[in-house]
Amino acid sequence: MKIITIEEEAWQQLNSRINAIADYLKRLDETSYDDLWLNNHEVCQYLHISEKTLWRMRTKGEIAYSKIYGQYFYTIGAIKDMLNANAIQSSDEFVQELMAKGKSYIEKGRKLKTDKK
Repeated sequence: MKIITIEEEAWQQLNSRINAIADYLKRLDETSYDDLWLNNHEVCQYLHISEKTLWRMRTKGEIAYSKIYGQYFYTIGAIKDMLNANAIQSSDEFVQELMAKGKSYIEKGRKLKTDKK
């Protein structure tokens, strides 16, 4: 084993660069899906509910949505807000697990759609 010595200032610069790279990688990994838009069908599949149930949620104002040319769209953030507002088991672990499942579902669904083209 070799021991390498460097000046303290050089070590501090190297350490700060490593920390900057680590922070950058963390930000890349924490890509927010809150602004991703889903249609009726995707939301129903994600939440395991019927379109009628989703319609009831819309008419009661329980979930935020946008309507464009007769089609309804919802953001992941709106779904998260609705789930958090109505959560009975609202521990941070439960919400994180739910979001991880949703993230993998969305990524898998988007890949399948692009593969078919």
